[in-house]
Order: sequence, then structure tokens, then C-alpha cells
Amino acid sequence: MLSFRAIKTLLPALLGVGFFLLMGAASLSALFRYSEPHSWFGFLQQPYLWRVVRFSLWQALLSSGLSLLLAIPVASCLIHRQFYGRAALLQLFSVSMVVPTIVAILGLVVVYGRAGWFNQLFGVQVPLYGLTGILLAHVFFNMPLAVRLLLQGYDLIPSGQWRQASQLGFSRLAAFRWIEWHYMKKVLPGAFVLIFMLCFSSFAVVLSLGGGPKFSTLEVAIYQALRFDFDLNKASFLALLQVFICTFFAAIVYRIAPVNRQDVSVLRATSYLLKDSLWARFVDFVALGCAFVLVIPPFLAIFEPIFSPLFLDTLLSPALWRAVLVSLQIAIPAALISLLLGVCFSVLARFCVARRYVASLPNKIEHLGNMILMVPGLVIATGLFLTLREVGWGLESSYWVVVWVNAVMALPFVLRALMPVMYQQERRFRNVYLSLGVQAWSRWQLEWPLIRKGVAQAFGYALLLSLGDMGVIALFGSQGLVSLPLYLFQLIGAYRLEEGSCVAVVLITLCLLLFYCATRFIGGRSLAEH
Repeated sequence: MLSFRAIKTLLPALLGVGFFLLMGAASLSALFRYSEPHSWFGFLQQPYLWRVVRFSLWQALLSSGLSLLLAIPVASCLIHRQFYGRAALLQLFSVSMVVPTIVAILGLVVVYGRAGWFNQLFGVQVPLYGLTGILLAHVFFNMPLAVRLLLQGYDLIPSGQWRQASQLGFSRLAAFRWIEWHYMKKVLPGAFVLIFMLCFSSFAVVLSLGGGPKFSTLEVAIYQALRFDFDLNKASFLALLQVFICTFFAAIVYRIAPVNRQDVSVLRATSYLLKDSLWARFVDFVALGCAFVLVIPPFLAIFEPIFSPLFLDTLLSPALWRAVLVSLQIAIPAALISLLLGVCFSVLARFCVARRYVASLPNKIEHLGNMILMVPGLVIATGLFLTLREVGWGLESSYWVVVWVNAVMALPFVLRALMPVMYQQERRFRNVYLSLGVQAWSRWQLEWPLIRKGVAQAFGYALLLSLGDMGVIALFGSQGLVSLPLYLFQLIGAYRLEEGSCVAVVLITLCLLLFYCATRFIGGRSLAEH
């Protein structure tokens, strides 16, 4: 059982996680108070609903499968090959995971659109609006995420196994079969579930590239029910259906997935040369080529409007800088709250890692933080707004609703950056801490040089995700609450595409600048440079 001293030490973390659960419960309960469950059976008989569910599942499965299928050879290549620009590519992968959705979509349109670069170079028109465009956008976002998650799996491989494989003259294929796959298959289920939930609940991508009702997802249907009809009953039903599908799917995958454990002996895995071959070089070349083609051209396309004569006029627009200020006022508090919540979850999880009576809790705590992806952000925001309205807060609460929902929606990414380093320090130094009586704040002071890179990465992810959000702000945005992504979407909707492209340059530049500052000043020089 937990001692009083342990409870006292964990009290801040328990309060943080408790507040997270309380706000989630209050949000959902407020929404369901306005619903009529007896009418839900009628929704189940609508053919349109099942068409939306089928397409949501189909595009999510395809997007997840393609992202992981491409990420596996790319991750293997990045582990075994050292080449010029490798560190820059990894940093680009980190940014592309959380680049503002509307900006990435604009870059994809410039590259693959009807008058895009791809059509001009090869004379082939890509059907961008529909399933193809949705898959392109999802792979652009999630393939880099899958690569980063698989690289974490490679960090679990003890150096001794690589050394033995090198001494035995293993080829790349033999090493993959007997060493890499054993560790990779432990990471793949969690990565698949995370990417599946991100794609299943996709909003801005489907709204922009769906091309019509035929390619709608449940998240878009929820937005339409709230924004245009303000039908809380239908929105709550759709939200509950989405939570059920995601939970059912995740439960099946985690049930059959092997346990993923950090090797306590691993400090930093040392790579050893394996037997190379022409076939291995060809596979690496093709994998890296696909990664470059998918990720780099949309980034380059985003910066094309810098040479436009309209770019300077856009920079002088007061509306642009008002949107920049609103975005910063939302993103910075949201990132700080998300990081604080992530630390609370991580502290609780690592406390349970080496204690037998709570040894099963770390995975459950991490899954609890990831479950926020199953609940639509629009539903959380609406329920929270209704709760605050019931206690006397009106439209003035919209800002805090947007901040809080952005914070909790970024939490899974924060946990992905924090959890591995927190687990590792617990396993390395727990016995030393116990023998010396080191606890709480003293532990943080000792561990800070070791975990600061993970903290910086987590804060950077939360900052960029909040800066690029277009879901909640699209629902609650008003004349005084227009962020950069919403301002950009309004320009595109008004067919001011050239001006919108200039705003996209400002948004992506702001993202890159803030991400660099977060990793440089929190993570230190090494993280910013590598």
C-alpha cells in the first residue's frame, strides 16, 4: 500500500491528473444532459451515418498502414546509415509531425494540385480532393511520427546484440529478422493505434481535401451538427459512437500486442557495422527517396509566396498581426498546461514502474492520457462551454475553453516525448535515490540535464499543435478571437488564395522559430543543433 510519505510526494501529480479527469467528466456530462438517448436508435437507422463510419474506418486503416509501411525501412535506414543532412532530416520529421494542418494542406495543393509542381513536371494530375488527397496528407503528417516512434524502439536494443551481429557477419536482412523485428513489433501496435486514432478523428484534412459529403468522417459530422445545427443530441451520439469504435479497436490491438519494456542496461546504444550489400543500399535509397518526396516538397512550396509582390503588403496588414497575437495568447498557455499535465502523468507512471503492487498501472496511466484522442475536441470544447455557462460564464469563457482543449489534445504527444526518458531515469537511479534518501525536487535537480531534451521536445510539440489548431477555434472563433490558422482558412474560403499563401509563410515561419527557441533554450545547444 502507498505510505503517507509517498502520497505526500505524489500529491501535486495526483491533483493534476485528478483535475484532468474532473474537467473531462464535467465536459461530457454537460453535453449528455442536453441529449436525448431515446432518440439515438433513429440515428442508427440512417444510411448516411454508416457510410461515414465505413469511410472513417477505411481511410484511417489505409493511412495508418501506409505510414507504418513506409516508416519501417526509413527508420532502419536512419539507424544504419550516416549521411550528410541526417540530423536535419530528423529535425524536419519532428516539425512535420506537428506542422499546422491548414499550412501543410496548402503546401500539398501547390505540389499536387491541378496546376501544381507535380503536374507541371510529369504531366500527371493527382486527384487531390477525395481519398487520395486525404491519404497524402495523413502520410505527410504520420509517417514522420511513425519513424520517431520506431527509432524509440531501436533505442531499446542493447549494444551487445549489435556487436554480436557484427562479429557474426549479419547482413541487414538477417539483422532485421533476428534483432530489429523483435523490438520493432513491440512498438508497432502502440504506434498503429496512435496514428489510427489521429486519422480516424481527422478534421481539418477531411474538411479541406474531402471534396464533399461522400468523404466525410465522424469528426466532420460532429462539427456540422454543432456548428450549423447546434444539435447537441446528435453530436453527443456521434461522439459516443466515435469513443466506442476507438476504444474497441485499441482494446483489441493492445490485447494482442507484446509488452514494451525499456532495457535497464541501455544508456546509449552503440551502432556496429553490418555486412552491406547492393540490395540493402537500393532499399535504403528507395525508402529515403520516398520520404524526401513526401515531406520536403510541401515544405518548400509553403515558402514560394516569399517572392510574391503581395507578400510585403500582407505583412503590413493589421489583421495578420492581430491573428499572430491571438495565436500566441492561445498557444503558449496551452503548451505550458499540456507540459504540466504530461509531467503529472509521467511522475505517477514512473512511480509505479518498479513497485510490484502497482506494476500494472504505468501502461494504464499512459493509455488514460492517450484516450483524449478518442474523444472529439469539438465535443470536449462544447461540453466545457456549456458547463461554464451554467456557472455564470458566458462567451468570455471561449478563450479558456480553446486553451484547455488545445492543451489536452496535445497531451498524447507530450507523453510520447516524456515517458521514455522518465522511465529510463527511474530504472537507472531508483536504488541510488532510495539509499541516499533523494526525493521530489532534489530528484528533478539531479535529473534535469538528462531529461531536459525530452521536456523541450514535449513543450515544442504542444506549442506547435496549439499554434496550428483549427478545430476548436473554428467552432468558437469570433471577431475578437481569430487565430492565424482560422484567418488563413477564412482567406482561402474567400478565394484570396495568394494572400492566404503569404499568411501560411508567416505561420510556418512562426512555428519553426518557436520550435527552435523551445528546443534551444529548454533542451540546450545539443538538441537545437542536432
